[in-house]
Amino acid sequence: MALPLTDTTRLDNTLAVIRTLREQGPVARIDLGALNGISPATVTSISAELLQQGLITERPPETLRPSGRGRPKTLIELSPTAACVVCVKLSINEIQLVVGDFAGQIRHSEYHTVPTLTLSANALERLLEEKISAVCAQQLQSFQRLAGICLAVQGVVSSHSGTIIWSPALGLRNVPISACLAERFHCSVLLENDANCIANLLTAQPAYADCPNLVVIMLGYGIGMSVLINGEPFVGANGSAAEFGHSKYLPNGALCACGRRGCIEAYASDYALYRAAVNHLELPPGDSAHPSEQQMQALTQLAQQGNPEAQRIYSEAGQALGYGIANVLALFNPDLVIITGSGVRGFDAMKAAMHSAIDEALVTELIGNTRIESYAWDRDMTCMGGIAMALHATDAQTLLDSQTAREA
Repeated sequence: MALPLTDTTRLDNTLAVIRTLREQGPVARIDLGALNGISPATVTSISAELLQQGLITERPPETLRPSGRGRPKTLIELSPTAACVVCVKLSINEIQLVVGDFAGQIRHSEYHTVPTLTLSANALERLLEEKISAVCAQQLQSFQRLAGICLAVQGVVSSHSGTIIWSPALGLRNVPISACLAERFHCSVLLENDANCIANLLTAQPAYADCPNLVVIMLGYGIGMSVLINGEPFVGANGSAAEFGHSKYLPNGALCACGRRGCIEAYASDYALYRAAVNHLELPPGDSAHPSEQQMQALTQLAQQGNPEAQRIYSEAGQALGYGIANVLALFNPDLVIITGSGVRGFDAMKAAMHSAIDEALVTELIGNTRIESYAWDRDMTCMGGIAMALHATDAQTLLDSQTAREA
């Protein structure tokens, strides 16, 4: 019989085993113990319970070594169908729904074009309920349970109260959304800033294990930032901390999507770059307020080919970005600043001006040893990060549900 999950040491060890398997894939029991500082006997006991509950499976034993010595290792891995989570990414006039399995892998993804800027609070709630219900009806039969939902939203959100405070994707503010969805779908609902989802995914990578003080800047339609201090995200009193894009570059400067002037976003975001270029350069037609990837790729290509106007626009964007990063270095002294997002396509055209601005803004001692590097946006990491956060938040409940179901 399984030990009660009120045994906190036992629960912590069990969660550690699950999360190691999710991060590393199939692992032998003896290696799980070494990785987590757990005795072999405890790992054996925990894995036996997880097998009985259907949360892990065993792979066939490895092939014997040519010498014939030693028993082959039996690897265990998470059962992907034990649970699933749904991540919903809310963007301007688009929502993406992604289903992630218990192992943290994407099993389904779909996009819907929606006039998000015209939605009322009730209409937004109905839309999300409708789309999540539809994807659950289509996908849920492949899983034992729906563990949770993550809403990944650009802008200012309060994760604690489940309220979208402000987002450029919406024409309204202070929208409580998590509670109604949790009641409708009978599961945990996380509301997260999209940059925090990306940072969560990046910080799990071994390459950044030695960077507990980390800043992730996301370039795209808007500009977001996530700050980790000693490995923990800093979100502030109401979730509005680290709004890098809405810190000032030039008082009374260019108009920002937030309605104020002179924000960094008003110079270095996609809509700002396109706005500065559209009357001077020949670019693909489209909605100039919400430029497409095709439009932005065309603008970036002009800068890379040496077009002086395109280069000037990206240089000013790099300067705005650099002065903003200088403030971040002076305030937080991070180990590393990672610049990513779809807007990183134009980073090479911004880089020189960005570094010049940092050098001009700060004495060498304040720049210190902080590394600044870009991270390729070859996949959308927002939903992958949202899946990881939702699974992490619901693992304990999944354990309880699976144990209760087995004992019923």
